Amino acid sequence: MLEKSLLERVRKVNQIILQSMDNDLDIDSASGALSGIIDASVLVINRRGKLLGNVLSRQLSCRRLSDYLAAKSSLPDYYNLPSLLKSEESRINEIYRLAICPLDPEQKSNCPHGDIYIIAVPILSGTESMGAVILHRHKKPFEHNDLILAEIGSAIIGMILMRLKAERQDEERWYRDMAGVAFESLSFSEVEAIEEIFKNLTESENIIVASKIADSLGITRSVIVNALRKFESAGIIESRSLGMKGTYIRLKNPHALEEISERSARLRASFD
Repeated sequence: MLEKSLLERVRKVNQIILQSMDNDLDIDSASGALSGIIDASVLVINRRGKLLGNVLSRQLSCRRLSDYLAAKSSLPDYYNLPSLLKSEESRINEIYRLAICPLDPEQKSNCPHGDIYIIAVPILSGTESMGAVILHRHKKPFEHNDLILAEIGSAIIGMILMRLKAERQDEERWYRDMAGVAFESLSFSEVEAIEEIFKNLTESENIIVASKIADSLGITRSVIVNALRKFESAGIIESRSLGMKGTYIRLKNPHALEEISERSARLRASFD
């Protein structure tokens, strides 16, 4: 009966693998599937301890933990993350004996959920640690079959993280390429105007008065208008006229500032 149960669980894990290969699976979905297969709450953290995903079983986790994770996006101190993240080996049935709930110091009685048992499995990409998958539940220790399934689940989540990383890198290259194309279309005066506008952005947005910038740089207002139009056409910024107050500018391309700064420095160096 136990072997049949394990076989059924392995088949369910195989279904998760197939979904991940089709790029239809995200971290929360994979964590949710793993939670159901192993009967545990699942927490995914990166190598800095930031929470990337979590699926908490109502029967196996308390509401205070759920509230804490939502507010902090990290695990409580009693998980001892530095120790968990430092280990390159999987750990099973680490026990946290909670005399009182650490998230509710005013509670005088023992934690109603009982001791916490955890499995911690590192997420590895080659020799690089990407974080860890942590499974926990109260009162009921894990079996070694659970550890096997957790390690397979950790590998799946690692594949998802690698895919997301590759997608972010592709997106960043696209953003930088678009900023570079827009920069190459600018005249030297337009470069000065864009530099001045970007220099005064606060949290990726600002209200500018084109006439004031034109006066400070000794250029015409049309130079600024043309520069803004080019960058808006490239999807780098969005702008909106506020009448007498000026023009609202919001940066849409998060990598444009760095790309423009590098290209501006090279352009100026070529004139020295």
